[in-house]
Amino acid sequence: MLNKLENPERVTELNPKETLIKIGLSGHDVLCDIGAGTGIFTYAAAGITADTIYAIEISEAMREILHLKNNIPNVRIEDSVQKVPTDSCDVVLLCTVLHELDNIPAMMQEIKRIMKHNGVLAIIEFHKEVTPMGPPVERRISERETVETLSINEFVKIKGHKLGGNFYCLVFKQAKVY
Repeated sequence: MLNKLENPERVTELNPKETLIKIGLSGHDVLCDIGAGTGIFTYAAAGITADTIYAIEISEAMREILHLKNNIPNVRIEDSVQKVPTDSCDVVLLCTVLHELDNIPAMMQEIKRIMKHNGVLAIIEFHKEVTPMGPPVERRISERETVETLSINEFVKIKGHKLGGNFYCLVFKQAKVY
C-alpha cells in the first residue's frame, strides 16, 4: 500500500503543496485530511499552515506510518472524524476517499460539524475513465456525480481543476440554508 500511495508519479500528479494552496489553505488555517493514508497531504500542509492539521486515518497500519513520519508538533493523528472538534476546520480534504465511503450522508454530516462557517471541502477523485492508476472504472465517481452527491448533502461547488491525467479536484462550500 505504501508503494501505491507514495508512487512518485502519483505524488507528482497530485502535487500536494500546490494543490492545497489552490484549494485555499493558508498560513493560519486548520486542515482536516480525512483518509490521510501515509500523509502526503498532511505533511505538505505543515509547510503551509502553522495551525493544527488533523490526519484522520481508520487503518491502523497507515496510522503507524503517520506516527513514524510525524515530527511536526501541530499534526494530530486520529482514527475517527468524531475526534475533531466542532467548528474547527477551515479546509477539509477527502483525497480518493469519496468513492470508498459506505455512508456518504453520515460523513457529510460530520464534515459539516467540523467545518467553520466559511470553510471549504475539497474532493480529489480519479477521473471516471480508464487511467494508468486507480480503482476499476465502475468504482469511480465522476465529477458530475460528485457535484450531485455533494449538492444532495447541502454543498455547492465553488471551483475545480484537473490534476493531470488521473485525478480531478473539486472545492465546495456549505450551501446557505435559510
